[in-house]
Amino acid sequence: MNIFNELGGLAISTRLQQLSDQFRKDGALIYKANNIDFEPKWFPVIYALHVKSALSILELSEEIGYAHPSTITLLKELEKEGLIESFKDAKDERKRMVRLSEKAQLLIRKMQPVWEKIRKAAENITNTANNLLLAMDETEYQLRKEGFFDRYQRLSQEETTFAVQIIDYTPEHAKAFYDLNYAWISDAYEVEPEDEKVLEDPEKYYLKDGGAILMALYQGEPVGTCALKQGAPGVVEMSKMTVSKEMRGKKIGDLLGNAVIEKARQLGAKKIILYSNKKGSAAGINLYKKLGFVEVELTGHNFKRADIKMELELL
Repeated sequence: MNIFNELGGLAISTRLQQLSDQFRKDGALIYKANNIDFEPKWFPVIYALHVKSALSILELSEEIGYAHPSTITLLKELEKEGLIESFKDAKDERKRMVRLSEKAQLLIRKMQPVWEKIRKAAENITNTANNLLLAMDETEYQLRKEGFFDRYQRLSQEETTFAVQIIDYTPEHAKAFYDLNYAWISDAYEVEPEDEKVLEDPEKYYLKDGGAILMALYQGEPVGTCALKQGAPGVVEMSKMTVSKEMRGKKIGDLLGNAVIEKARQLGAKKIILYSNKKGSAAGINLYKKLGFVEVELTGHNFKRADIKMELELL
């Protein structure tokens, strides 16, 4: 047992590479022992063309599961060895097709008995209680359902989400509220006088009249905020919703959005309205739609940048 055997899933790529290298190395020895001039790395292309007769380069890439550039590299080697030949598709002369050469056909006839013995030797290795081939089938199925990187991203987001707290604003959050909002506004728009008025005294603007401000904390540090201002009877306006740039993409906006909707209900609101900008806040608008907001006629706003009004009826 080496250090990688003790690492579990962390070393899965390394261990698979080690297995692959061992099988390729021994495969080369098998071909050499049978006086066959053949590289194991050529097998996917040669076998696919043996079964499918002729394929375009794109079709071949899809068939063997290789990236297009990797397929082309292999084809160049095989063409140099005289094992494949290319020709134009009779139906579309722009499409390059490839097929096995006569030399390759003769080589395959020589290799087929060897392939059968290789199959038996491989099955002798893998036919155990933890059948490797079945495990590979299961792993490939799981990767088709959700890729390795996508799983990492999802688990990372879930871990971050679990560590996020949504709390009510307190005076000690004044600087964080200002900094978080000033950062996104100045990054995408011009900071307007109304922004300064709100950011410099959020307690007066939001809380004095019975509104609310929520803060998102990650490991105790403010990373997001959203506020509600009382408007007409039964209506609250949602504004100043943001997440720090380095924490975006971790579903914190979803948490804030759902929390602020619940807060609006607690305040007795029947409707939430908001104003935004279609170009500068496209991601935000997508989130609002996911939360159930719909676009309505643009009226009653105080900001030059506002070009869309949305609302959510609370049931």
